[in-house]
Amino acid sequence: MGYFSKLPNIYVGEGVSDDESFKYRLVKNIFRRVKARDDLNRYTTLFESYSIRPGETPSTLANRIYGDPELDWCILLVNNIIDVYDEWPKSDDELQTYINTEYSDPDTVHHYETQEVLYNGIVLYKEGIEVTEDFRAVMPDGTTLSQDQSVYPVSNYEHETFLNEQKRLIVLPKTAMIDLMVAEFPDLVAYESSVELDNA
Repeated sequence: MGYFSKLPNIYVGEGVSDDESFKYRLVKNIFRRVKARDDLNRYTTLFESYSIRPGETPSTLANRIYGDPELDWCILLVNNIIDVYDEWPKSDDELQTYINTEYSDPDTVHHYETQEVLYNGIVLYKEGIEVTEDFRAVMPDGTTLSQDQSVYPVSNYEHETFLNEQKRLIVLPKTAMIDLMVAEFPDLVAYESSVELDNA
């Protein structure tokens, strides 16, 4: 069964007019959530690194890997993905539309990053560190390098493309972990004992 079927129920008050008695509707508590453990990187044998393919969705990936599209929530949970529209990689068309909507000029400089600078064969400045436009690399002998030698511009388009590609890098739980998650999830989202709750 799917993710939402595992969530506990809750009664929510409905709006009523002044001459009606108060009404409640029984719904799934979609705000009930568990978080993957922070130390999951210790359990490397239970996960595999994965790069999301173009056009792949959480459900198609779950179906291909686990044979069940409704196990997509396990993939999202271990990767702490809450909003698939924002945190899952966009297709090329979606990315292009997003960039054109977000920026008046996609080719404008978004920020600057450091060039790799070597000194006697040793890396003095690593490539790709975000800096201001006026940053200049200073060598141990006091020489200040030019702008072109120190930094390079990153456009809005390049920046968003890089962020989108980073979202492709996820981990997939192995089958043993999936079985454990499915078994434990109902207990983890269940309500604790309270005088305001009963079994019904």
